[in-house]
Amino acid sequence: MGERSPFRTGDSILHEPSGETWVCAWADPETGYLSWLGWPPDGEALIADCELVRAATDEEHRKWLGDLKRSTRRDAGRALRLYGDPDADPKDAR
Repeated sequence: MGERSPFRTGDSILHEPSGETWVCAWADPETGYLSWLGWPPDGEALIADCELVRAATDEEHRKWLGDLKRSTRRDAGRALRLYGDPDADPKDAR
C-alpha cells in the first residue's frame, strides 16, 4: 500500500498561499494533491501548500465522507477509494 495522507475527509486545513481554511474532501499522497469541500467544487491544491488546523474525529470523518458519498461531486469516488465506504461495518475496515 502507498504512503498515508496527512489529511482526511473532514479535517480543517490551512491553504497557506491563499490564507483560507478549508474542510478537506480528500488528500491523495500518490499525486500530491487534495481537494476541499465547498465552493468551487472539485478544485485541487498541492498537499505541500497546506497544514492541518484541526483533525476531524472519526465520527466527523465518517459523517463528512457519507455526505460526500451522497453528493453529486464527480470526485466523490476518489475519497471513497482513499478512505473506504463510511457505510461499511467498521469491523470490516483494514
